[in-house]
Amino acid sequence: MTLTKIQFQPGVNRETTSYGDENGWFNSDLIRFRKGRPEKMGGWERLSSNTIKGTGRSLHVWAALDGSKYMGLGTETKVYIEEGGGYNDITPIRSTATLGANPLTTVAAGSSVVRVTAAGHGAVTGDFVTFSGATTTDGITAAQLNTEHELTVIDSNSYSITTAGTASSGSTAGGGSAIIANYQINTGLDTVVSGTGFGAGFWGGLTTGYSQTTLNDSGGIDASVTSFILTSAALFETAASTTGADLTIISSSIPVADSSGFPAKGTVLIGSEKILYGTNTENVFSDLTRGYDGTTEATSSSGVAVVFVGLMLIEDELIQYTGKSTHTINAGVVRGARGTLAVAHADGVNVKEANDFVAWGGSSSTSASTGSNIRLYAQDNWGEDLIFNVYDGAPYYWDKTLGLGSRATSFAAQAGASDAPTVTRRIMVSGADRHVVCFGCNALGGSSQDLLMVRWSDQESPVDWTPTATNTAGSQRISSGSQIISAQKTRQEMLIWTDTSIHAMRFTGPPFTFGISMLANNVSIIGPNAVTTVGDKVFWMARENFFVYTGRVETIPCTLLRYVFDDINLDQSFKCFAASNKMFDEVFWFYPTADSTEIDRYVKFNFTENTWDLGTLSRTAWVDYGIHDNPRASGTASGTNFVYVQETGDDSDGLPMTAFIESADFDLGDGEQFMFVTRLIPDIDITSSDAEAPVNYILKTRNYPGDSLATVSTSAVTSTTQQAFLRSRSRQAALRIESSTTDITWTMGDLRLDIRPDGRR
Repeated sequence: MTLTKIQFQPGVNRETTSYGDENGWFNSDLIRFRKGRPEKMGGWERLSSNTIKGTGRSLHVWAALDGSKYMGLGTETKVYIEEGGGYNDITPIRSTATLGANPLTTVAAGSSVVRVTAAGHGAVTGDFVTFSGATTTDGITAAQLNTEHELTVIDSNSYSITTAGTASSGSTAGGGSAIIANYQINTGLDTVVSGTGFGAGFWGGLTTGYSQTTLNDSGGIDASVTSFILTSAALFETAASTTGADLTIISSSIPVADSSGFPAKGTVLIGSEKILYGTNTENVFSDLTRGYDGTTEATSSSGVAVVFVGLMLIEDELIQYTGKSTHTINAGVVRGARGTLAVAHADGVNVKEANDFVAWGGSSSTSASTGSNIRLYAQDNWGEDLIFNVYDGAPYYWDKTLGLGSRATSFAAQAGASDAPTVTRRIMVSGADRHVVCFGCNALGGSSQDLLMVRWSDQESPVDWTPTATNTAGSQRISSGSQIISAQKTRQEMLIWTDTSIHAMRFTGPPFTFGISMLANNVSIIGPNAVTTVGDKVFWMARENFFVYTGRVETIPCTLLRYVFDDINLDQSFKCFAASNKMFDEVFWFYPTADSTEIDRYVKFNFTENTWDLGTLSRTAWVDYGIHDNPRASGTASGTNFVYVQETGDDSDGLPMTAFIESADFDLGDGEQFMFVTRLIPDIDITSSDAEAPVNYILKTRNYPGDSLATVSTSAVTSTTQQAFLRSRSRQAALRIESSTTDITWTMGDLRLDIRPDGRR
């Protein structure tokens, strides 16, 4: 028999078929190419056990003159500065108000929910408020009140909070006459809300239908049927009725006798009023929308029946129900709900639960903030201090000398501030010339945002934005496109992307200070953070391609182009971001796939070797090594948000990493003959404290390109394995190298197979 060396081209290629990419790599996860060889990526671990509120969308690191290392971190709800693994809340205060006399009202005995009367509070659900000066109220202590709370809006003059204490009797007003409320800036969106309101989705609405079955009613149903036999009704929510307390003055929550059978969120019927609730905790429904689904808000008395209302979707018809048996929806059925038509349906059609259906003009969530874009940030440093802005919000300044316990304040509130922008898309400090620059901001003397306006402060002054004959402050409006999307600092200039073009902004000195010139038309960027700078190169992702700027704009040839852009959720494109990993000459682009609203995949480019690979990794922000020894990234584990240290160890925060690379098909004589494989000689460098830790060599085969690959052999290869015996006969074969244990890393070399031709039949 003959040992045949199988050599694969570096990089993963999905621009052709597996058979068409012979001697190439076709799929991968958590690997990289170095000197043309695939190897397992480094692992990660939590920076600390401390958590953050919200999803991290921006990371920025810097070092102070005293050697202290800081990291700015922005989420949809908070802004932090991390130091030594601790997260210090510097979220700016939006407004401060003194509440009226006894503005706090407890809801019910044993409940921790408190209603707050606050005229014109300007808050949205999910905002944070900090009280001071409150007195003990109905058993809830002053210390439990005088702290930070996340609030739920009831109306423009009231909201509710959940405290650490519980009320003694309920329906008791108190708090005193000296409560000061400090409101933090409004929270933003974590997910782009699309498909809501009239004309979007089914009948102007939206449903995810998280449970699904089929109609199984012996021939189907007609338009008058009020009982439905399903293949299974197990996942359809129902609940027995319970009783509620007095709702006359309590519109923020509904205390009930027993809510254990009710889902976490849904709709209840009290008399003739439907009420949508978003939270079910401790026998209290809260986060309410009163008078829901066209009903009228009404007063109810204690002891009234509270009945769960379900909603299911059969083709284009919505059907309301209140009860079920094992396989049958048979109680409280209302055909043709919410303006749909009651029609006949055949057996076997899909039936979806539709409790999250959004009607015409409705909001997808009672807690969603206003706005169409997710909460993003831009961060930079003015010396040791941090400057940042909320995307399409105000720019802010954090002064290091005030300490980690201080909050950031707006540019307009700084001592000596003159005409500072009050709203902007992006902020940064220019290079050696030291100007603070705002992109997509309000014009001088105006308050309305101009999405093509660029303004800069006086040199060496972050507060003076008024142009005079003796300073360098100024402004210029971009001449093409309808809005600035992003901006990025390079060594010699700043790049600006509009929705149709890319421009270079260069310091020219007085009298104009900066000049802006177009670099390319019909070139844009997929999201504000989909760009990164590595040395003298700027890499970014557009909506259809990848680009690099090295003094000129160039397209990057990509062997995964169709794979990425055919499977990306463009509704969530602003979540896409670029991340550099300079220690390996790599650029990642993290993005959400078509079936996901959050980042779940990456594509990676080695710009030294011009190779691409791909994988699954949920990261929402990233900052490269330099200030710290390793890159850092924000991510989520079991619904909790952390910051991770990347490229450390071999594991996924103490758990195994499943890393693999899989080849395209290879064959003998263009597949004319069968090949008979009896042995493989591995060439792989394995590092582990366990000498028996395996890397699996998996051989897959098929006879025709249209056949599915079938696994015929799995060989556990260790650091001491000389050869592995197998037995396979096929026309085509593919090889998968995979590891899924802790404390292991590997680099693959060449592969030799004991292989011979075995005839045409």
